[in-house]
Amino acid sequence: MTLLWKKEYIGKILSGEKTATRRRSRPMVRVGGSYLIRDGFFTHRDERITVDHLYTQRLGEMTEEDARKEGAPSREAFVGEWTRLYGSFDPEESVWVVEFRLAGAL
Repeated sequence: MTLLWKKEYIGKILSGEKTATRRRSRPMVRVGGSYLIRDGFFTHRDERITVDHLYTQRLGEMTEEDARKEGAPSREAFVGEWTRLYGSFDPEESVWVVEFRLAGAL
């Protein structure tokens, strides 16, 4: 059980710039769990993350701070990135939020 990341986000995770992710379906992680950073279906890095919080939130409830945790410079930039990935941004959509921290390497 883990999260799959787009390669473009790996650097932000490793630098501590990205400490949260929003997903449309419930991720297969648990609070307190430690997971390898997967960058492909069958590949992973040696670094791990630890999940600190897991909760649901409507996209429209996101704050500027939430956007920064996502590694975006602003909420507006996050909305643009979400739209690029999913085709639209619905403020009423409920998503899963995973907040995490880099736990180091194996």
